[in-house]
Amino acid sequence: MSNKVKVYGKAQSRTALGIANAYLVLNPDVTLDELNAAFPGDLNSANRCDTIFIDVNDAGKFVNAEGKSNYEMYFFEKDDELLTLKDGQKVAMQQLWQKEDFDKLVEWVKQYDIEVVECKPIEGFQKGGFTLEYDKNAIAAAVVAAPAVEPVAAPEPEREPEPVAAAPVNPAPAESTETKKKKCNWWLLPLILLLIIILIILLMRSCNKEQPAAVEPEPVAPAVVDTVVPADTVEAIQKDFNAAQFEAAQTKLSDASKKVLDELAAMLQKHPNVKLRIVGHASSDGTAAFNQKLSVERAKVAADYLISAGVAADRLQTEGKGSSEPIDKEHRELNRRTEFIVIE
Repeated sequence: MSNKVKVYGKAQSRTALGIANAYLVLNPDVTLDELNAAFPGDLNSANRCDTIFIDVNDAGKFVNAEGKSNYEMYFFEKDDELLTLKDGQKVAMQQLWQKEDFDKLVEWVKQYDIEVVECKPIEGFQKGGFTLEYDKNAIAAAVVAAPAVEPVAAPEPEREPEPVAAAPVNPAPAESTETKKKKCNWWLLPLILLLIIILIILLMRSCNKEQPAAVEPEPVAPAVVDTVVPADTVEAIQKDFNAAQFEAAQTKLSDASKKVLDELAAMLQKHPNVKLRIVGHASSDGTAAFNQKLSVERAKVAADYLISAGVAADRLQTEGKGSSEPIDKEHRELNRRTEFIVIE
């Protein structure tokens, strides 16, 4: 039997969370330090701290420049997203996973007998989630630790059959040797038949134990995301994320811009009813026609990156405004940018 745990997921971040749950199935007694040792922080280049997993009591350490908590932007923080260790400790996992980091994570966990069978992108207003599949008989310790699985009662141990006495015999006068032999021949026959029946029953039980019925894996409920967008979330999108900038006459995203877009993608996955207009801008270098084309391409590049991170294409609109709306005439590099406007 296989002791491998298979992960079926939707969206990279939710599939990564499924991988962590699979590891707990295989290692139900793991501590937080051991969990972080099994998943080194350098697996995730967008990591906001030294470790991928933190105690939820440390959430207050993650604040932005304005003193507001941005813990929910970087970690899975909802009750049904948290990992619960054996001692009851609640642990939150990093939720920002770029494509190359996610692929590295998938390869890494193969050493733990965890196989990611599929990771489907989400479309439209679908919600991300994951399902685990594993052989409960092959991973006995995990079956005991899993709260959603009712333990199966073990069959009672087999007992040696007690000798079956023939019908009680009342004391009788002594009989001849020939008479005793005749009686022995008669009562031995039913006793032999009874022993054969008992042997057959024992063999049938043994076969049943050797070939247990296959148990279908119980699906893990997909994590639920918010459908109501707080006002401060809209403000954060339109102010904090308008930092995806470009080199002169270029449409290639910098590493810093990719991290910004990864954070934006994570927020959009939490709020699937949000739609964005992505507006590209250019500096005053070059002709007006060239700058207009360049700004359109920059908006499309940002949109394509968000789509690759799991954001549905129908939630994004693109527009280019050339160099018509500079934000700093003295520092032209600040004008080579994209802006994100919430339209729904």
